[in-house]
Amino acid sequence: MIRMFGSKCLPENPPGDIYVENNQESLNIDLERLKATIAKIRDLMGYRTYDVSLLLVDDQEMRETNEETRGMDEPTDVLSFPFTEAIEPGVLTPPVVDIGDYYNMGDMMIDVPYVIRACQDDAKYSHSDLEDEDRGVSAAMAMVMDPEERINMLLVHGMLHLVGYDHIDDDDYQLMVAKEEEILRLLGKKAE
Repeated sequence: MIRMFGSKCLPENPPGDIYVENNQESLNIDLERLKATIAKIRDLMGYRTYDVSLLLVDDQEMRETNEETRGMDEPTDVLSFPFTEAIEPGVLTPPVVDIGDYYNMGDMMIDVPYVIRACQDDAKYSHSDLEDEDRGVSAAMAMVMDPEERINMLLVHGMLHLVGYDHIDDDDYQLMVAKEEEILRLLGKKAE
């Protein structure tokens, strides 16, 4: 189901902006390809007219942000900061005012050195060991040793957080994993 608040479902309405800032030096990343992936995911989620931002960071910036926002003094792979509250997973509250500034999914941060280390760690295991891992983005990523490709997959996870999906309890986890797998399939990534 496509939800495009503010678009009146008219295809001539322009897509929202995609902002990407690269504050890390560990990996040379094709930012245009990254923006294209974000656009595909956003379109598949039904939020074509919404803005979304991504900040690529190093361990220190991620650790500091994780401490400030979640009280965890350690880096993590991705953090998401929704701009709009979700009515339910996948359904954002319609903007109060029908102007472009209010059509914003939110911001994401990805720790590139963290992703590189995860690729190196997973490369030590056989594919059969990794296939027994969790489902969703985690399982799909465990089979991918290219950091840039993993970042593209983390975008699915991060963007689902922006529209209200979570994995706090088992039911939420199952719902989020099912949506991750659906989007990964539509993107042509292995999801099972």
